[in-house]
Amino acid sequence: MKRKAIILAGVLACIALLSFSLLEGGRKGAYKHYYKGNYYYSEGRFDKAVYHFSQAYDAIPTEFNFALAYAVGLGRVGKTSDSQALLKRSIGLLSDKDPEYRQKTALLYFFEGVTYTYAKQYGQAVAALKKGISVQEELGKPTALSVMYNTLGYATFMNQGQGAHKSQDRPLHYHLRKDDLQRAYDIFKLALQQDSRNETAWTNQRLLGDTLDVPPAFFDTVYNAIEITDYDNLPNNTSEMAAFANYEEVVMLLDISGSMVMENVTCRGATRFQVMKETALFMLDKMAPTTLVGVGTIGGDCGTPPKMWQKAGSLPVTELRSRLGFLNPDGTTPLLNMLVESPGLFTDNPNSRKSLLLVSDGANICKVNNLDICEWSQELREKGITINVLSFLNADLENTNAFAEYTCLADNTYGKVLYIDALNCRITPFTFTLLEATRLRIPPIKRVQCWGPAFKELWAIYPE
Repeated sequence: MKRKAIILAGVLACIALLSFSLLEGGRKGAYKHYYKGNYYYSEGRFDKAVYHFSQAYDAIPTEFNFALAYAVGLGRVGKTSDSQALLKRSIGLLSDKDPEYRQKTALLYFFEGVTYTYAKQYGQAVAALKKGISVQEELGKPTALSVMYNTLGYATFMNQGQGAHKSQDRPLHYHLRKDDLQRAYDIFKLALQQDSRNETAWTNQRLLGDTLDVPPAFFDTVYNAIEITDYDNLPNNTSEMAAFANYEEVVMLLDISGSMVMENVTCRGATRFQVMKETALFMLDKMAPTTLVGVGTIGGDCGTPPKMWQKAGSLPVTELRSRLGFLNPDGTTPLLNMLVESPGLFTDNPNSRKSLLLVSDGANICKVNNLDICEWSQELREKGITINVLSFLNADLENTNAFAEYTCLADNTYGKVLYIDALNCRITPFTFTLLEATRLRIPPIKRVQCWGPAFKELWAIYPE
């Protein structure tokens, strides 16, 4: 009997261990696959991207971002019907309680159009892309709109080819007239009006402009404009963080670990620690006078009390500014420890919009009662607390673990992830990786006389 009890206890222990392992794989592991999928997709390694997207989706099929990414990947590798079926199922994953509901709707329409574009079903692509652009125009975000308009220009251009023709001296090609070229040119122009740094749109517009003998157009970028602030070490487009201040209560959770002084923000020649402190001061400037602000720090070791732990609204902003100036680096990154305690920094008001702003350069190093950081973040959503993240890490494979944590924290609480591109001095949204990786360039065109010498303004496009 005693032996049976020992065996049973051993079995239960194994089951518990396996359950925890599956939870780790199912939650945080899913976000690792999602992150890697985004990375490989942006690198053009689509088969690997699809594998990782499928692993993320299989682990959590109710996560909209996983379903969308997997659908896009399937479309990119030619599995159009599977992609479209998954996109249709993804509609049911949208929640009107999600602050990003309209943005996700725009992306859903857009990538439906992208998938049709990859399948060379350009007429259907144009219709879906226009729906996506219509929703995105309500939301703004010119960089996203620029990508969308460029894609629409490409699909419009490819959809206009008429009269498949093959001759002794020319392979199969389609015909385009001057008004066809002009129509696509005007759409690429819209893309550049949104973001003049969109190199793909420049390439497309210049190719058609040279053909149409139109002088190059020059536009002032209207997105991520340089913002002049009193802080010399901040990135150029600090306005990206403006939405992080739009809450009734904001608690800034600041990473003061030793790594923050060991690494520089290259373009500024300042340590991450210096930039972090200026970021916190800048955010205080942006918050409304009625906003209740709190501050917590992440440093020391797994059991070390934080250097600063001020509840929202407990100190005037002037006092917070003063205390931030005296912060010093301290130890490692016990992220989960501080996150678990952070709800206590908010008031008990159930009606106030609350946000935790995490500014960090690392991943969690401590365990708290075997909690999974992604599983735990869902509890915050139930408490009405949104997590927004600003990271100093680059979005590359070396930082998979950290970005998996950041992404699940933000996704599960309707927040956003931004990271500082230290070479270009820019704050970059992580969530638009798939969107920004959509860089469609029109193929070369040649003037032809297939309709006779009298019809001089005729060009040929050759199937890819």
